[in-house]
Amino acid sequence: MRRRIAVLALLLATTAGAAGPAAAETPGVPPAPVPAPAPTVSDARIQESIQRYNAGVGALQRRDLDYALHQFRQAVRLNPGLVEAHHNLGITLLELRQPGPAVDAFLHALELSPEHLEARVGLGLAYRGSGDLPRAIAELTRVLPMKADDPQLHVALGDLHRRAKQPQAAAAHFREAARLSPADASIRFQLGLAHADAGETDLAIEAFREAIALRPDDADAHYNLGVVVGEKIRALVDEKVAAYRRAVELRPNQADAHYHLGVAFIQKAQLSRVEEKRALLQLALEEFRLFQQSAPQDPKAAAATHNIRAIEPQVK
Repeated sequence: MRRRIAVLALLLATTAGAAGPAAAETPGVPPAPVPAPAPTVSDARIQESIQRYNAGVGALQRRDLDYALHQFRQAVRLNPGLVEAHHNLGITLLELRQPGPAVDAFLHALELSPEHLEARVGLGLAYRGSGDLPRAIAELTRVLPMKADDPQLHVALGDLHRRAKQPQAAAAHFREAARLSPADASIRFQLGLAHADAGETDLAIEAFREAIALRPDDADAHYNLGVVVGEKIRALVDEKVAAYRRAVELRPNQADAHYHLGVAFIQKAQLSRVEEKRALLQLALEEFRLFQQSAPQDPKAAAATHNIRAIEPQVK
């Protein structure tokens, strides 16, 4: 019941490679200006760093990641104070599935500009990629007050909490993401998984049904709906068995309770593992016999006899 959540492309984006200094940006976030160069950096190095940076942005946009990586590395070598070069270097390293070096790049960007939200998001995603879930959650949570209306940030946090075995926290983020992006079927699917992880079967069923309503051809949503409905049925059958068992304990001569307990044992056997099936059918057989003894003239006696004949060969 796992589905990977691709959020990097939605959370992190780069600007076009303009002739002047360009900056990575996310929709709704104004481009960060290229910082004033440190006095110790020569004008020639500054100009070359900007050229390298712009070349890197263009390469990143056309998915030439190796070339982008080279250009951003040259840009930060020439001008270590170029915040957006560190930021885009981190993005490129993430795209190249190198989360460890990406962490370093985003940390450099944040050292230069501690309020850089997109670098903070990138740092969280880089920690996620390196498997450091607590730090990933901490960094993205720090960003949340400033980007509370970003559904993909909630999706990323929901995914992290699911990985950290915190399904209720995950569900809270997926619910908010679904509120912010009500037409996104994949978010409803993830919400269903989180509720299922938490044992909240009814809520999981509701979420998977909503996902299917939005995307009727989603095989995964149909499959997982079947899984949780099956879990609900098993839970209801277990409750049914327990209820009838208690009824016959309290009133042993209640024939109907014996009959329905026998039916419930058959249903439980049908849902159980092979090694458990024989014992459950034996219990059903005993209940049908008790029913016949208690109410031989009952209209259900014929059905009880049929069930006994069907079960006996299976328990020998």
